[in-house]
Amino acid sequence: MRRAQTLWARVGLRARLEAFILLALLPLVVLVLVLLLQERSQDIERAREDTRLLAHRGALQQTQIVQQVRSVLQLLTLVPDIREAIPGRCTTLLKQTTDLYPWASGFGVFNADGNLLCNSNDNRPVNLGQRDYFKEAVATRRFTVSNFLIGQNSKQPRVIAALPILGAGGSVNRVLVAGVDLGWLAELSAEIARESGGTVSLFDSQGTILARVPDPQGLVGHSMGDHPTVRRFLEDDAGIIEGGGLDGVPRISGFATLADTGAKIVVAVARDDILAAANRNLLVGTGVMVGVVLIIGGGVWVLMDVMILRGLRDLKASAAFFSSDLFDPHAPCTPAPTHPSEFSQVVQAMRTMGRTLTAIAFEDRLTGLANRRSFEAHVERLQEQPAEERTAIAILYIDLDGFKPINDEHGHHTGDLVLKEIGDRLAGCVRHGDFAARLGGDEFAVLLTLPDGQQGHYALDVARRIIDSVSAPILADGLAIGIGCSVGVALWPMDAADLTRALQHADQALYAAKRAGRRRVVAYAALPGESAVSV
Repeated sequence: MRRAQTLWARVGLRARLEAFILLALLPLVVLVLVLLLQERSQDIERAREDTRLLAHRGALQQTQIVQQVRSVLQLLTLVPDIREAIPGRCTTLLKQTTDLYPWASGFGVFNADGNLLCNSNDNRPVNLGQRDYFKEAVATRRFTVSNFLIGQNSKQPRVIAALPILGAGGSVNRVLVAGVDLGWLAELSAEIARESGGTVSLFDSQGTILARVPDPQGLVGHSMGDHPTVRRFLEDDAGIIEGGGLDGVPRISGFATLADTGAKIVVAVARDDILAAANRNLLVGTGVMVGVVLIIGGGVWVLMDVMILRGLRDLKASAAFFSSDLFDPHAPCTPAPTHPSEFSQVVQAMRTMGRTLTAIAFEDRLTGLANRRSFEAHVERLQEQPAEERTAIAILYIDLDGFKPINDEHGHHTGDLVLKEIGDRLAGCVRHGDFAARLGGDEFAVLLTLPDGQQGHYALDVARRIIDSVSAPILADGLAIGIGCSVGVALWPMDAADLTRALQHADQALYAAKRAGRRRVVAYAALPGESAVSV
């Protein structure tokens, strides 16, 4: 113990602090490593759950399509021309129905013996009497779906749905049959394969591969019922299996059963790929932690030298100087003190200055509205918008009527109170999102976003509202002051494709309103040579 204390006493202050920092960081490093290992396990679990959900998604879409097929067949049984298999009309109706639904490969009407009466494709003799799904439909007198079949021409998996048409005594009179093309399944499989980065396979109830994306081994059409993993798929309706894939690569596979067919849709991802990503995250996280520890250690080493050891060396030098024969009572024994907190004070002062400068630059101090600079900046932003993102804008230029006599008779203080009240009233007349500004003196401007279908009418309504609001008596310094305003209106891009030009039009309309008398609103379209109204 004493030896350890002696060794510790010989260790310098900087080394002691470094050791303390490393010991303090050790629990954090351990915690991060534990979290990274947990994240690795969670990545694997997420991959398992994702494969199950994606497989369930494919099965759910199959269920929805089968339900839609059933509804369509039930509707067709209500059509007399189809129930009676009337030649010509039956075929035409079935062709039209086939064109309506992307999953439909064709419809047909058969008698109870399985002989074709009419269909949507051609009238070649066909007999379905020996097909299992047809016999089941006749025997049960219920909607039936076949197992997956491979189309003779398309070579794509499809299913056949059959719905009996019952006669008056309850016996099967006709059977309406629909072919369901599973082209959607190939598209869904490709989409799921892109999302998961794995493979999507469709097996029939016997383990034959009906579809596979991607399929570099060319396994489509091969029976894989003897494969251990496939046998496990066929034993359960849904679940997650880990084991060797059809290509021998260890995979995490989620699977689900397609309704009414017994087929399985399987989404499989390579386990090594998941582990590689998790291991890469673990390695990166460990590297980051090592880097953080090294940076902290190096930073402490430097800061100790700059902030503490340098001062201690100065104190040591001062002490040695005090002990020497050259002692100077006026020499400082320590360096000038520093105040790190001053940095935060400077930052706070800069932020306050920034807020103050922004308010000075873009806000009218008297009314609280935007000032001319802010107005011009807003106009510039509108002009820079892409054409497809622009919305119609109404420009309202406003000039107060009879404001100068208020300053002349009651002083500028009263005039400022009036302008402040005008600013409040103007802000209350526009919606949130519209733009109101004081351009200078007793001139104001408002930019309105026009609702669809209202355009000029809405702008005129707002202008009248502003005139009514401004014209109400204003109480300032105990005086009831009456004042009014004139408004010029222009619409962009209806009155001018260029916004700067539209602003000039609004200014022209304002001067026309001033010439016409007080408390008026004039639209640019109402000026001579235009077609609109002024109020």
